[in-house]
Amino acid sequence: MSGHKQSKYQQLNTCAPASFALGLAQSAFEKALAFVKERRQFRRPIAEFQGLQWMLADMAIALNAVSLSLHQAALSADPFPDPLLVAQAKIIASESANNVTNQALQLFGARGYSRDYPLERMVASRILDTKIPQTRDEYREAVQTRLARGKVS
Repeated sequence: MSGHKQSKYQQLNTCAPASFALGLAQSAFEKALAFVKERRQFRRPIAEFQGLQWMLADMAIALNAVSLSLHQAALSADPFPDPLLVAQAKIIASESANNVTNQALQLFGARGYSRDYPLERMVASRILDTKIPQTRDEYREAVQTRLARGKVS
């Protein structure tokens, strides 16, 4: 592949890790939501506790933001996604997935660290996802460079 085509291929390929992060975070959210509906404390599901409802709402908002950002990047394809939108989607997806899986871990409490529950594997996967080819700082640099050139979108 020529340098130009390889660069375009890499741009297209960077949507995949963002999609993986979104799927992992969505799964962690769904597992946590099911858990708090089932887990009882003081004779009622802990899902009824306002603080936990806020935490779940924040998780749902983050997942929606990631989904919208990823869709925007994918829809910009002509024939390849806009590098700025891809970089932004990757940053948002990676950071949100870390936050959502960590919040899900908090909702599970000590059980989240147990191999008997699926969340332990999801948190481990998030750690592995940080080993992707480009770091978040490199994506931030790509966004900064694009903005410095006056290319906002």
